[in-house]
Amino acid sequence: METNPLRAFAEMWARIFEISGRTRRAAYWGAMILNFAAGFVLGFLPYAGWVYSVLSIIPGITMSVRRMHDTGRSGLWLLVALIPFGGILVFVLLLLDSDGANRYGDSPKYGKVPF
Repeated sequence: METNPLRAFAEMWARIFEISGRTRRAAYWGAMILNFAAGFVLGFLPYAGWVYSVLSIIPGITMSVRRMHDTGRSGLWLLVALIPFGGILVFVLLLLDSDGANRYGDSPKYGKVPF
């Protein structure tokens, strides 16, 4: 995953149904900020903001699952956001850095780590 926000945003849409692998922290937050900005700008057009928001749900979730994989956790951790104050925990987990290779693959930040 690329750390350039525009490339990360494009890759979020290119990997719309892919939950395997990992996404770096910088790429995740860059893509999410651009996703929010696009929804905000399109919100000024009738129905465009609503349609974009609905269409961007799946790529946002799949990218969040890959981000959780980068922290070494299952994507099911995103369900914690459904309980009261669970969104704060999920937010903190999405902010954590990766430590290298884990069960979800090699680190996109450090590359292949020899054991």
